[in-house]
Amino acid sequence: MSDHSQTSGATPRRPWRASAARAGKSRGRWRIAAVAASATLLAVATAACDSGGGSSGGPAASAPPAASATTPTGGGGTAGDATEGSGTEGSGTAGAPSTPPATPAPSAPASSTPPVSGQARATSARCTAARLGLGLSAPNPGAGQIYYDLRLINKGPGSCTLRGFPGVSLLAGDGAPIGTPATREGGQLPAVTLAPGAAAHITLHTLNKGIKGSSCWPRPSLLQIYPPGSKDAMTLATSAPVVCGDTFRVSAVSAD
Repeated sequence: MSDHSQTSGATPRRPWRASAARAGKSRGRWRIAAVAASATLLAVATAACDSGGGSSGGPAASAPPAASATTPTGGGGTAGDATEGSGTEGSGTAGAPSTPPATPAPSAPASSTPPVSGQARATSARCTAARLGLGLSAPNPGAGQIYYDLRLINKGPGSCTLRGFPGVSLLAGDGAPIGTPATREGGQLPAVTLAPGAAAHITLHTLNKGIKGSSCWPRPSLLQIYPPGSKDAMTLATSAPVVCGDTFRVSAVSAD
């Protein structure tokens, strides 16, 4: 009876041991599969790192982060550690070449010549025949010499400039020339700038009758003047000067 009790009491333990053995075998196979899966993932991550590291200096490929995303399960975190290490090196953003800042284009140098204003242009403009008026003084005799003051008057709205010798001739009433044009006397003088209404002066020089011979030119009806630098003539109705001794001279333009 006692033997039967011992035999019957040991019998229930056999299924538990078989189950434990089967469970042990199952856990062993599960661990082997997990390790194999981890090794596979590690190999994939390593290959991804190698392929990323072999590129020619550009931004690294994004394959390692993708491998870590596919390993939510694993044996004891081994695959996670491997992918974490490869993922940080697979991201190549830190090694991307930086673009140098664009060099600004050099600014144009400032011109040292100030712009010419309309006032300055008007001041430096030459006085033309169209904007000038004429005036002739009475004769000024002295020691057989006779001088006349011929005035060129600025009738324009702005300033203008005269410099040099004018051309002066005597004309008859029909426009025929009398004698020869006046010859230049004296030297060149500085330019004269005329404000509106101002006048520049020219001296006409001749002789008294009998100082040099006894002949004189006919009395004129017109005095013809070409302002310095102008091809347009001006005329003034006058009977002076009467040129004697073949002496008819003109000075350069001067200021008051």
